Amino acid sequence: MRETTPLKKSYKKYKSTTREDDSEVSGYYDHEQQYEEYEDSFSMSKTTKYTLFTIIGLITLLALYFFTVFLPDYFIPEAVALKPIENISDIPVTLVPSSNKENSEANDKKMVDRIILIGDIHGHYIEFRKLLTKINYNKHKDHLIVLGDFISKGPDSFKTLDYLINNNIDCVLGNHEYYILQNYATFHGLDQPNFSSSESQPIAVKDSFNDDPEFLLAKKLEPHHVKYINNCSIIKKLGYVPNPKGKKKNKVGDGADYSQGIAVHAGIRPDLPLDQQDPIDNLEMRSLIGPFYNETTADPTIPNSKSWSKIYNSKNGEYPADYIVYYGHDAGRGLKIKKFTKGLDSRCDRNGKLSAMVISKKQVTVDVNDYDKKKSFELIEEVVQVNC
Repeated sequence: MRETTPLKKSYKKYKSTTREDDSEVSGYYDHEQQYEEYEDSFSMSKTTKYTLFTIIGLITLLALYFFTVFLPDYFIPEAVALKPIENISDIPVTLVPSSNKENSEANDKKMVDRIILIGDIHGHYIEFRKLLTKINYNKHKDHLIVLGDFISKGPDSFKTLDYLINNNIDCVLGNHEYYILQNYATFHGLDQPNFSSSESQPIAVKDSFNDDPEFLLAKKLEPHHVKYINNCSIIKKLGYVPNPKGKKKNKVGDGADYSQGIAVHAGIRPDLPLDQQDPIDNLEMRSLIGPFYNETTADPTIPNSKSWSKIYNSKNGEYPADYIVYYGHDAGRGLKIKKFTKGLDSRCDRNGKLSAMVISKKQVTVDVNDYDKKKSFELIEEVVQVNC
């Protein structure tokens, strides 16, 4: 039997790593221990936590106060008390002089070339300025009156308001200006607006803050804005205006033929003299309810109701419906030029038109008697419009 030579193999000598592993484990625990010691060094006591949370809470409360109370109050304009709204006032100008010695009041008024009345602007400042350009408005020679609702709804209420104030433009109060005064009084905790001579009940207003556009506008009113609106009267006596064709002749001292005009926002009751009119009616009415037509409504769809202007014109100039009335407010019926009433709200806020009635004069020769003639003035009126 052949003897086999043993297989020779070389093996790497095993080297134990136990010591190295122990070293790594030891290093890990050392690191963990250091982390725990670091964490322990930053742990807070209950007192420290309470103090920190208290400081954070106080800072939060102060921030809330700053942004919700201090800043709004800082930017809220100063409040001014409201005075009673005048029911009736006279404009300080006249188109023609009066030679009647008894009418000395008219003789004391400033003479102007034109009286211009503009319907509801509703904050449409650009269209308003376009209309003034179209009629060649001259603040030194013309007397301009806006027929209420000159702000609210449109995009530029404050621009419109500032222009009216800066140019000393006359106004009658509209229902929207009245609502804004109510909201202003509510916001500032003032007495609600009332009227100089009336037992009329004021229109109800929400006794709380709200997001109504007129409330938001009222909050931003500055004292000079409020004083201007508050000075707008309910009815303006215009003095002499053109006499409508067919109306009974109304001769004045110089032999010319004129009528007396008034400006109001919504309308007047034809069965009452001016000093007995209800200001709320004058601000809101659109129709009269039959059968007696002595009750007003702002809703023209009420059964058995008719436009107040239709009833007024049916009186044919008989007292107390003997004024020529220039008004706005009734956008639903639009421009309505009748014999004794001139409706000038032509829906500017509904993409309609903005309208002006321009009353001017031209010199004429009139018969004083069968033998004598005299130079006088004829009054004429013209409607001018721009698109909105």
